[in-house]
Amino acid sequence: MRTAGVKGRRPLVLLTVLRLASPLLFVLLATMPARAERIDRVVVVVGERVVTAGDLALEEALGERVGCPQPVLCDPGRPLLERLVDMAVVRGLAGDAATYRPTPAEVEIRLSEVRDAFSPPSTWRDFLDRFGLTEDALAGLLFSRMVVERYVHRNVVLPTQAKGGDDEACRLAWMDAIRAWRARTSVREVAPLEAL
Repeated sequence: MRTAGVKGRRPLVLLTVLRLASPLLFVLLATMPARAERIDRVVVVVGERVVTAGDLALEEALGERVGCPQPVLCDPGRPLLERLVDMAVVRGLAGDAATYRPTPAEVEIRLSEVRDAFSPPSTWRDFLDRFGLTEDALAGLLFSRMVVERYVHRNVVLPTQAKGGDDEACRLAWMDAIRAWRARTSVREVAPLEAL
């Protein structure tokens, strides 16, 4: 008899737990962001960093509107994917060294320059929405880009930094440096699922 009584209470206990937990579950669901998160395809893994299809599209969109303070990183004669791999290699080398970190004010200035490249202002919002970004997220990406620029500036002697340097000599100096850095970094392309 006793066993039957205990078995008969299990559904009641379960119902009671569900009844108590349902308001909490409702609050959790109600406070979750309404927008769906974008899933992006990984194109290349560079050390511990990934380059995604979204990174390529974002870089292309930015390149159409924003200049490049370190021209060797934006060489139009090289494929965009190769340039992004170079930036990921350099970002990995720079790590978190304070020497290469821009200040929050410097990042804000760069973000303002990017924002000002979009006119009218509605195109700025459209741009952010298109890539699923907030200004803070874009500022984080710009921070990383600025770290890369500073690393290159401090560690590669580009002929343009000396008087009378030319673009070809600058490109060759950069290619020598990045070739050596890439040799020390794991770079693995990821095939699209359709190709598997």
